[in-house]
Amino acid sequence: MKPIQATLAEVLTQLQRPGDFFATGTLDIHPPRLAVDGVGPIALPLLPFQADQLVAVAEQAPYGRGSETLVDTEVRRTWQIDAARVQLDGRRWAEDLAEIVTRVGAGLGVDGRIKADLYKLLIYDTGSFFVSHRDTEKAPGMFATLVLVLPSAFSGGELIVRHKDREARLDLRRSEPSEVAFAAFYADCRHEVLPIASGCRLALVYNLIRPDGEPLPAPPDLDTPVQQAAALLRDWGAQAADAPVPNKLVYPLEHAYTEAELGFDALKGADKAAAGILVAAAAAADCELYLSLLSVSESGWAEYAGGGYWGRGDVEYEIGEVTDSSWDLHDLRPVGGGGPPIQRLTFNDTELAPPDALAGIEDEEPDFEEATGNAGVSFERFYQCAALVLWPRSRRAGVVTDQGLETSVPFLSRLVDEWEASGAEPGDARWQEANALASSIRQHWPINPHYHRRASGSSESAALLDALVRLGDQASTTAFLAGPITDGSYSTRDNAAIARALTTLDREPATNLLTAIIANNAPCRPTACAELLHLCASQADDAAERTRAAALALLAALPTEAGQAPDFRCEQPKPELVVASLSTLSRIHPALADQAASLFLDHPAIYPMETILRPAALRLAEQTRPGSDAVDRLRTAVLTELERRIAEPLEPPADWTRPAEVACRCNHCRDLNRFLAAPAEAEWRLKAVQQTRDHIEHQIERHRCDLDLITDRHGRPYTLVCTKNRGSYERRVKARERDIADRDSLLGAVT
Repeated sequence: MKPIQATLAEVLTQLQRPGDFFATGTLDIHPPRLAVDGVGPIALPLLPFQADQLVAVAEQAPYGRGSETLVDTEVRRTWQIDAARVQLDGRRWAEDLAEIVTRVGAGLGVDGRIKADLYKLLIYDTGSFFVSHRDTEKAPGMFATLVLVLPSAFSGGELIVRHKDREARLDLRRSEPSEVAFAAFYADCRHEVLPIASGCRLALVYNLIRPDGEPLPAPPDLDTPVQQAAALLRDWGAQAADAPVPNKLVYPLEHAYTEAELGFDALKGADKAAAGILVAAAAAADCELYLSLLSVSESGWAEYAGGGYWGRGDVEYEIGEVTDSSWDLHDLRPVGGGGPPIQRLTFNDTELAPPDALAGIEDEEPDFEEATGNAGVSFERFYQCAALVLWPRSRRAGVVTDQGLETSVPFLSRLVDEWEASGAEPGDARWQEANALASSIRQHWPINPHYHRRASGSSESAALLDALVRLGDQASTTAFLAGPITDGSYSTRDNAAIARALTTLDREPATNLLTAIIANNAPCRPTACAELLHLCASQADDAAERTRAAALALLAALPTEAGQAPDFRCEQPKPELVVASLSTLSRIHPALADQAASLFLDHPAIYPMETILRPAALRLAEQTRPGSDAVDRLRTAVLTELERRIAEPLEPPADWTRPAEVACRCNHCRDLNRFLAAPAEAEWRLKAVQQTRDHIEHQIERHRCDLDLITDRHGRPYTLVCTKNRGSYERRVKARERDIADRDSLLGAVT
């Protein structure tokens, strides 16, 4: 049995004549000269007072019933002016009309000549309409009707065209005054004009005629391929989620389209025919259909293929191996303008219909870049076309999940938003769709812990938890907390979502989950876990009882040795770790906070006074209520260190001696150290090549030497001028000012 990729492609290509029962579009026109007997020249866009003038000279439009011609405003309420009373010309009007007729012929799938004869000028004022009807043959050889809406301001008045069991709803309003909208349909199609809500719609109606007795075309018969395609799509959608079939299909189109012109109405020839089949089949089989641009980018290394002999002629290369490629679908346009908001999808060759649809990429000329340095010859190649993309609605979760967390989780959040906006009824169709996608995302969550940490940086974990909580799915919430979150798909940005999720669970499982999350993640994410514990403790009235086990897990995981973290990707301790730990543990049990304070103070290599303990003490002084022994111990230790620093002598340098600590032992750096130590030398001039000057500048910057540098560009080589300053002393002065300010802040907190 052939796979659906090949079978569907065969169905879409079996139609002998492309086209559809209607064609529509827009054209930028050169303004024509329009005049009407009894009114004179007509301005475009149509002016309201001239609309009244036209109605005054028009007649009530009749309609045909069998051999009779009747006037009945319950059936047709509009005004008409016969073509004989209309003058329409202009230097470029014939060209514009010919362009419209050509596009209409392609859209209807008509080969050969088509003549457009003006039949009527129709004025649809406010309230005008025409109920569903078929056009009668008005001239020999007539096979279709063309409606061309001239620039005019109105609302409503949509044209609805029906053929067999298919229907097209066409809005021919255009806001741009240089545009005309047109629509054509076969004469045997039923059609109607909905009531004009406001303004006035001015339309030219043409009979499309086959000249010289040529055979009359008929609407393409899409019934058989539509039925075949719909049957294939139904079978596809009915298969189990784990069946060996693709979640989506990509059908590349033949013609080229830009992003600006991409649209179902703008498709040409065989593309339009294939789209017509799929639009109807997808609707019948509950599938979602999109039109998109398909892009393939490839790069890799190339090989020498000849040429360039004796320094003459161009060197020729050929592709050696593709080392990097990306296959993307972008600018997705849903049929009818509905469907979920999807911006970009990736795809692979197993989803192509037919499987060899992109064989033409081999004909694309790559761009070769010749070898430079140690790099060989490389190439880049880019290919783009339009494509139809579809999937059964039952496989939407799989389609979105296949795109990774960056796509699937935001899409889930939008689905939950839509469900809540629709009334938030648990178990309804929107809930089931969102819940199915949430379950799929959770089941396919990456198992690589390094990916977890990268992914959680974008808060995919938090967003999924939030969706599960909003959907009321406690079982999935528990499973996700106990699985990926506990196993490492976790960061500080997930804390609020985790705390909210835990409040929705029963007490015992919530307590156990919090303990497991902290015990497993604290060795690598101690600050995040301390802040999570703080958040959960602040939400519970009985924090001591609910969070004691989690607090013990945090204490046991706090690093006490340099390099204790499991791998280099784990975070280093931060002041926030000390702040969250002491403030939270003091609330849970003072003894636990005292243990944490001892740990922080006894391991200065892990928790340095200057970068961790001092800023932590200052923050705690601002937010912690008096009476915490652990916080007081930290504050006292920091105050003692500050008093020691403040008591150190601080005098400006008495001469030009500066610290000489440059570690490099090259001759120039030895001269630099000698200059720094010299009490009577204020300036040193080094005349040297740029490489040497750059080396000296780097060493001076690296060791923070008290020197100002300029380059004297007189003579060759240039001269690096080094002038001593009081940078070290000025830095110590600023540090003393900070020490005094911090001491006063801590003393103020004590009082």
